[in-house]
Amino acid sequence: MHSVSTPRRYLALWFPWLPCERLRKTGQACSGSPLALVTRSGNALRLAAVDVTANRLGLVPGMTLADARARCPQLESLPHDPDADAGELDRLAARMLRFTPMPAADPSHGLMLDVTGCAHLLGGEAELARAAIAEAGYTARHALASHAAAARALARHGRQGDGSDGRALPLAALELPPGALAGLRRAGLATLGDL
Repeated sequence: MHSVSTPRRYLALWFPWLPCERLRKTGQACSGSPLALVTRSGNALRLAAVDVTANRLGLVPGMTLADARARCPQLESLPHDPDADAGELDRLAARMLRFTPMPAADPSHGLMLDVTGCAHLLGGEAELARAAIAEAGYTARHALASHAAAARALARHGRQGDGSDGRALPLAALELPPGALAGLRRAGLATLGDL
């Protein structure tokens, strides 16, 4: 007797603004003004996380707080608490047990759900993804794929809803060390399809 194995399916959820949205939900940050969370790096305070408004103004993690304030004087800044972010991811993973018996935190700011054999219980993969995002309660990007790494890359680096197979993803989706990425770029490669 032959058993038919079900192809694996993974749902990656990525919450790009989780640190700032978490603080806003708890009332620790004002709403309305751009927000950045900072950490000390050497002698400088650097942005560790930004909200969507600050990002639209050109502020990105790694930038010094002084440079960020020069570009955006109304910027609100608070200390970054990566342990609180990790705790929130663990809490969100526990809430995903209603969708799959195998949810896991996927740092930074993501969840990986093995949804193999689960989607039909919620009306299909699209409905399962919608319900999981609603349950999380954070701004999210998502992707479904037959491999966890592919789902992660598509959620974090793909264009939402384009149905891409990943060939157009930037090399950053490989999450290689900076030196390796620089070497690939020097060789004239820009996307996964170029490889």
